[in-house]
Amino acid sequence: MTVPESDAALLQQFLTGRDSACPQCDYNLRDLRGDRCPECGEMLVLRVSVAAPKQMLLIAGLVALSAGAGLNGLLLIYMGIQLMLGRWYAANPTQDEFFVINAVGFAVEALAIGAWLWRWRAIRQRPRIVQTTLVLCCCAMTLADIVIFSIRVR
Repeated sequence: MTVPESDAALLQQFLTGRDSACPQCDYNLRDLRGDRCPECGEMLVLRVSVAAPKQMLLIAGLVALSAGAGLNGLLLIYMGIQLMLGRWYAANPTQDEFFVINAVGFAVEALAIGAWLWRWRAIRQRPRIVQTTLVLCCCAMTLADIVIFSIRVR
């Protein structure tokens, strides 16, 4: 076996006789000659990566935030169905509060989910104690959402 001279040669050697999709456009790179995808033109590199990145805490934070958003979303859908069936009277102050609390809760949780996903890689690179603290903050946010709903809406 000959030793490749460059990174591009290593990439070509790796793809010789092997099906592998371009990470950008999913084009099959089998027997690629060069270091660019022939379909989308993106430059390709061969890298060493962990087989299964430790993402348990990241997923736990996402689940915690999603639980709060899901609860608020389902309650808003419930309210919409009751309005359509004529069983909900929007003039009632308690019912107005029901809508506001769930709409604000849903918006806050949805923004937090977006921020969590946007910063996923940065969070993954933080020390475990920082990740754990962030996950606990996500759980506290969802718990606060539930407590506020329980206290304010009767």
